[in-house]
Amino acid sequence: MSLVTAIPANLELAHTQLLHCELCEHRCGANRVAGERGPCKAGTEARVFRHRVECGEEAELVPSHLFYLSGCDLRCAFCIAEANAFDPSRGRPLTRDFFSSAVAWGRDQGARNVQWVGGEPTIHIPAILDAMQGVKNLPPIVWKSDFYGTPAAFDLLKDVVSVYLADFKFGNDECANRIARVTDYVRIVTRNLKRVALESDLIVRHLLLPGHYECCYQPIVNWLCNELPYVKISLRDGYMPRWQAARLTELATPLPRGDGDRARHYAMERGLNVLE
Repeated sequence: MSLVTAIPANLELAHTQLLHCELCEHRCGANRVAGERGPCKAGTEARVFRHRVECGEEAELVPSHLFYLSGCDLRCAFCIAEANAFDPSRGRPLTRDFFSSAVAWGRDQGARNVQWVGGEPTIHIPAILDAMQGVKNLPPIVWKSDFYGTPAAFDLLKDVVSVYLADFKFGNDECANRIARVTDYVRIVTRNLKRVALESDLIVRHLLLPGHYECCYQPIVNWLCNELPYVKISLRDGYMPRWQAARLTELATPLPRGDGDRARHYAMERGLNVLE
């Protein structure tokens, strides 16, 4: 199925989610059309709090035109987007006209793709599909996500997304619950990673967190070695304490010097495809 036919075919089904939302694994069932709000607080409208062409992403993606949507299903204490990530009322409405004009501008700036980021785009799939439907010659779509979505959400993205950029944040459920306020995290994320690896290009990104090398980073690498040894992994070592990170002792300081090199050596030693 082509992108031209996939978006409208998926859009009708996506709108049913607004009546009983199960796009993320909170599975709140909120009727967003009637004004009910789940943990993400999102309604029927998506909002863009920033969009720009960036060259700080993975080399194979840049220049990439990033659209930052407000609202998220996680509550990561260290979120770099801070309040913008969690308040879905921030930014300007994502409409077909706005998106079409923005994509044309991004193409003029040399963007190779459109990248949906957050917050978390999964909670806004209906609005995103609707906005993209009005664009001719739509660039390849990169989906940067926390991968806490449901199978129903990923069904809606099938044949639409060219590259998945997955933030694999935590290597165990205890850290995920304590830092991001989500449950059953590892099972859900790994289930989704295995699925999309069969459908599209996949890059797994991990932000190294201070104090979480043994409990989070090593289990993630070990799982990838066992389950998706061919996948591309992108390690980020630029952690800085932001948002509410100071409430967690180990996250209140920057990443110690040398942790990035140690992490890369470990992944490469295990045979993973580590992106530069």
